Amino acid sequence: MAKQNILDDFDFDEHDFFPEEGDSEVIGKYYSPMEAELAAARLRAEGIPCFLANSNSQSILPSSLVYVRLHVRPDDKDRAKSILLTELPPTDETRNLGSIWENLLVLAAVLLGIMGILYLIKIIFN
Repeated sequence: MAKQNILDDFDFDEHDFFPEEGDSEVIGKYYSPMEAELAAARLRAEGIPCFLANSNSQSILPSSLVYVRLHVRPDDKDRAKSILLTELPPTDETRNLGSIWENLLVLAAVLLGIMGILYLIKIIFN
């Protein structure tokens, strides 16, 4: 018999990371879906399967107080928490952005100082 449904060609049980319903631990709650996605990406990069709950609710109702929850297997809970608590080292790109902003702030302070001195000179000699 010919397959009638396109989904017949996929084996969804092949990667059964969470075998039983309710067999997961919440290790993080995020107000921002983007922040939750970044945390999930860090865990997946380390080989820890995870999933997000309520990410669509937060996207549809952004003004509601719905948190996006990050779930992992109970066995991976401690390792996942330690990965998420570890700070990432700054990249060259973020270092350069920081130094550019610092330089701009110094330049703005110098210009304001010069303008203040010129204004005082104008007041004194007029």
